Order: sequence, then structure tokens, then C-alpha cells
Amino acid sequence: MTQKPARTPSTRTQIVFGAFFFVIPCALFILQLGSNDVQTGVLLTRLAPIQERPTQDIIVTAIKSDAQWDSIVVHHLGQPAGAPEELDRMHKNAGLSGLGYHFLIGNGNGFGDGVVHVGYRWLEQIAGARPIHADTDKWNGRTISVCLVGNGNMRRFTEQQMLHLSHLVQRLQLELSIPPSKVLLAEEINGGSNSPGAFFAEAQFKSQLLDPPRIP
Repeated sequence: MTQKPARTPSTRTQIVFGAFFFVIPCALFILQLGSNDVQTGVLLTRLAPIQERPTQDIIVTAIKSDAQWDSIVVHHLGQPAGAPEELDRMHKNAGLSGLGYHFLIGNGNGFGDGVVHVGYRWLEQIAGARPIHADTDKWNGRTISVCLVGNGNMRRFTEQQMLHLSHLVQRLQLELSIPPSKVLLAEEINGGSNSPGAFFAEAQFKSQLLDPPRIP
């Protein structure tokens, strides 16, 4: 498939560069300002494996025909609990247009264990908030941002979180032809970060990645 030129950002959503600190540890982002009149997102209580995925899949149907998504980065929240609405307000107070991640996966503290929150950034197909020290060769406006609620430096993530993380990432890989080499942990794109943490089951997660065929 011939790669189409990147779209010109709309007047509604503009990226303004500047740094600030969230109250969440290790969360230093570039500001992305825009309208506050946006959807906060939808909750998926169960993500089926790719062999059983539904025909009408909001994760897939949200993708636009000219989508340029080419990589995935996995973060942790850095705190033991968090709800989408709470984090959305926090990120707005910090200067963002809303929740900085495309997807948020709960651990039962704030919202359901393994429940996937599909954020407005994914529904509207706009860029996630980029860590300011991220390697620009590994993170760009086409990077999909996934965050696990919890602190991976304190304890392991739940079985349901890891299960639905794998199902989500596999679905994105398959639909967008994203190879395993482009599925990264936050610490791999930002040398100053230790996210998603020492207790993140990296070997288990990476063993479940797909190697989808490239779109010609």
C-alpha cells in the first residue's frame, strides 16, 4: 500500500510544545491543547482473543482509512489506583485536552480489573501526549499509547490486565500491521523512565506479540 501523506492537524486540535509535571510519578508530557468538548471514552469489560473478536469492534471501527499508526508503547500509571474520569480531569488541569493515553486498562482500583477504557484520543484518532524525553525516532504522532493502572515497580499487574493488554495489542498489530519490533515499553523510548516497571512481565508479554503480514 502506498503510504499517504500525513494529515494536516485540524484547527480544533493543535500540539503546543511545553513541559509540565503531572502529580503521577514519571509522567512528564508535551502539552497537547484542544477543545474540552470531547468524549471521555467507552469501557470494554472483556476483550476477546483475536480469533473471537466481534464484527463490530469499536477498536477497529474507530480507525480511519488514512490512519498512519505505526507503533505501540506500553506505560504504567505509576500509582495504585485510577479511574478514567479522575485521570481525564487531572490531565485537563495539567493543560491537556483530556486523558493523555489512547487506552487505559484497569486493575480493580478505580475501575474494573482488566476493563479497557478506550479514550477519546483513539475514538477521535488524534495523537497521544508524548513524554518530553521520548526518543523521537521511536515515538511520533503515529504512536499508540496504552497505560496500565498500577505501579509496576511496586507489584505485578493483575492476570486480567496482562490478558487484556495482550488481546488489545494483538488486535492493533493485526489491524495495522505493526511488527513486534514496534511494540515497545515506555522505558525503551525514554531513557529516564522505568515504566511499566520492574515487575512488568516483559518476557510473557513479548512472547505473545504477533508478527502480522505487512500490507503491500
